[in-house]
Amino acid sequence: MAAEFKPCFNQKSSDTFSPDVKERFTLGFMSRGTRIRQIRKQIGLNQTEFGERVGVTPQAVSQWERGLTEPELDRLQAIAGQFAVDFEWLASGKGDAQLVEPRPTIEAQRPIPAEDLIGLRDFPVFAAAMGGEGHLIVSFEQIETVKRPSILEGVRNAYALLISGDSMRPAFNHGDMALVHPGLPTARDKIHIFYDHPPFGEAGEVEAMIKNLVGWTNDKWKLEQYNPAKLFDVDKIDWPTAHRVVGRYDAR
Repeated sequence: MAAEFKPCFNQKSSDTFSPDVKERFTLGFMSRGTRIRQIRKQIGLNQTEFGERVGVTPQAVSQWERGLTEPELDRLQAIAGQFAVDFEWLASGKGDAQLVEPRPTIEAQRPIPAEDLIGLRDFPVFAAAMGGEGHLIVSFEQIETVKRPSILEGVRNAYALLISGDSMRPAFNHGDMALVHPGLPTARDKIHIFYDHPPFGEAGEVEAMIKNLVGWTNDKWKLEQYNPAKLFDVDKIDWPTAHRVVGRYDAR
């Protein structure tokens, strides 16, 4: 039975479909590599560009499409998340190719303009260093103070965290400061900093990671990394604290 493949992409994205690349094909006989190639062609990316979006080489993309190798689970998740394609359809060919809700366009976190900086330089900044598995090691010994952004005026325990690494580019680049409101509730499709145990006080060094919160269950956080694109789950028991990021100071 022929069906038209229409991945559900973010309409605000620059990825658009041209009429000449829309075609009909049979879902039931399509290999996983063919499904990947169809996604790539319909959004007009070459193998190099597609690979950059999901964190692999163009050679790896070519091998997937030719059926010489199979993508690992995390790469399938990255493709599904990056291009808003139903994961079950991508992995097995079952289900609907256009089930998932469009993902928001990834944009740089809004920098705080100078006119929104107020008062004295009383806003604490803490440093993060790269740890294992792409995590951050945060020491809550204040390294400096900067002017407080108006969005965090009067917010108790608000702080800035100096970001190390580029795993959340373009939202955050290496050296940017994430502006954090620890009192806000967790929210879907908002960037948070997750800690392996509650920071401050006598915490000393803590392990942390900055990721987009896609959703959660009773015992899991469902997270998204931007660079390379990856969707994954972590146990809440291992990352019990989530502080919401509300803005950014650009790297100096």
